Amino acid sequence: MSTWTRLLLPGAVALLCCAPLLAQDSGGDLFRANCALCHGADGKSNTPTGRAFKAPDLTSAAVAKMTDAELTRVIHDGKGNMPAFGTRLTDAQIRSLVAHIRSLQKK
Repeated sequence: MSTWTRLLLPGAVALLCCAPLLAQDSGGDLFRANCALCHGADGKSNTPTGRAFKAPDLTSAAVAKMTDAELTRVIHDGKGNMPAFGTRLTDAQIRSLVAHIRSLQKK
């Protein structure tokens, strides 16, 4: 085994093993896994479940006016038909979701 292989192989293995864990913390991946069923991939809540539960359009002016702290509280504690995610997601993951919601509002 060459010196380069011995130096690079452990890092490559660690990256391949940990990449799925890192990807789960991106706002988009978290949104698809936890929110898209109701809110849709685009955040407009035009899904059968979203319509049935009257999930708010996350791109609407009303949601855009909410502060990051208000969105964080809704995700953490739940509201109306929306379940609380505070026990399932870390604070950092919730911040990633808020950032992703903001990016949907800019599209």
